Amino acid sequence: MGKLLDKYTQPAKNVEFKFPLSGDKLTFVRPSQSETKALGEFSSTMDTEDDEADIKMSAKLLKMLVPDFAKESEKDIRDDLKELEAPDRAAILPFYFELLGIERDELRRVVSENLSTTTKS
Repeated sequence: MGKLLDKYTQPAKNVEFKFPLSGDKLTFVRPSQSETKALGEFSSTMDTEDDEADIKMSAKLLKMLVPDFAKESEKDIRDDLKELEAPDRAAILPFYFELLGIERDELRRVVSENLSTTTKS
């Protein structure tokens, strides 16, 4: 590929996330393939019955992808997330999926398909 095309096809390494309710901002590092794989493996081992699965996943994301939180423990991050307003807390996972290039509508469609196939018996 030419140098010009390379320049314009490389995504920014840092991406700003703005909490919808508070308006506060965090800077995420775009995940590498190994980080994406590690996060995928982490999410696949979580219990689907766990009421705090979204908080645990969000804490893992923040620890791995936000340099400001790298030295914090996941437990402390989880405790902080529990204190956030629901809209701010719920915005983290969809933002991560957007970072990966997964659109919300596509995600909803896949989840709906999976639910319909598991509940048809």
